[in-house]
Amino acid sequence: MINLTKKIGVFAGLLLLLCAPRWAAAQIQRDTTHWNDEELYQDEDKSAPSFFSVGGGILGAYFIPNLSSFNTNVAQPFVGKNYRNEVWMIGGQGFITLPWVKNLRIGGMGYSGTSVDCGCSNDTITQNSTPVDRYLTYEVGYAALTIDYVLPLRINHFHIVPGIALGYGAVNIYARQAANRIDFNIGDEFGGGSPDNVYTTHTYSSSFFLYMPQLQFEYSPLGYLMFRLTAAYQGTSMGTWTVDQGVSLGNSSGLSGINGSGLVLSLGAFFGLFQ
Repeated sequence: MINLTKKIGVFAGLLLLLCAPRWAAAQIQRDTTHWNDEELYQDEDKSAPSFFSVGGGILGAYFIPNLSSFNTNVAQPFVGKNYRNEVWMIGGQGFITLPWVKNLRIGGMGYSGTSVDCGCSNDTITQNSTPVDRYLTYEVGYAALTIDYVLPLRINHFHIVPGIALGYGAVNIYARQAANRIDFNIGDEFGGGSPDNVYTTHTYSSSFFLYMPQLQFEYSPLGYLMFRLTAAYQGTSMGTWTVDQGVSLGNSSGLSGINGSGLVLSLGAFFGLFQ
């Protein structure tokens, strides 16, 4: 009986030694009171990515205004032609991501441009038969605060950035009429020695409030270089039209349909830190 008891004890001990490792492994697998390093990294990778940038660069834009009112009331009467709805613009922008608001970026931007048509022509003033040269341009420029949000998408070095620009600017219409001189004499230039109404230059201006929603596609091949393609709508709330630095025009209904609104397509190159 004693020998049988010893054999059972030895058998139980061997069985315990064989099962102990498997039981311990099962307990380790079921232990959820502590985080493993691998699990911490996996959870970090699943979170939305953050974006940081600070930099500045140059912008080139193709602006498509509606110049129908300009053509009807200004271009046709003055130079006898219609202008194309095309304005090439150049500008710059600087920006920085706010550290306390994830993926929110603010900056400052400026643009200016002139119509592709100048309206240069040689006309004859009927009242004194003096041949004159006429020059006419449509110009727009502004400065704005930009507010952008970088979408938290994982697309390597590519980012999609919706935003809006809010600012202040002006539309200028520059009209010049002049004749070729025989010789230069400053007294004749201003002393009435030339026919009336031949030498005339005026700049018609109206300031505006700018609101420009935009969608930007940015690519950073390097940590210090970024390229951008932007599609935007340049909206303008126009003010009162004046002439030659604030002189009143009285009834300016002929200019009321002229503004700085239209579609804008732009390209930009920037240097800074892009992460």
